[in-house]
Amino acid sequence: MQLRCFQCGWSFGISKDETAAALEALQASGGSHYDAHCPRCKRANKVSVEQLKHTLPRPRPEEKHST
Repeated sequence: MQLRCFQCGWSFGISKDETAAALEALQASGGSHYDAHCPRCKRANKVSVEQLKHTLPRPRPEEKHST
């Protein structure tokens, strides 16, 4: 997931693993946003749960086997 810091304008990314972990933690705690800290200025950038969900790949439906 690519983000742009609201404070300094620096573009930075969050890995899929970090995104998945953040979404799982927010859903468990009932939080509404994740604080992604800019590596340049260290300011927290709010990322909503909806944005996190949108960036993750959709789970594939299980294939049905005919037996």
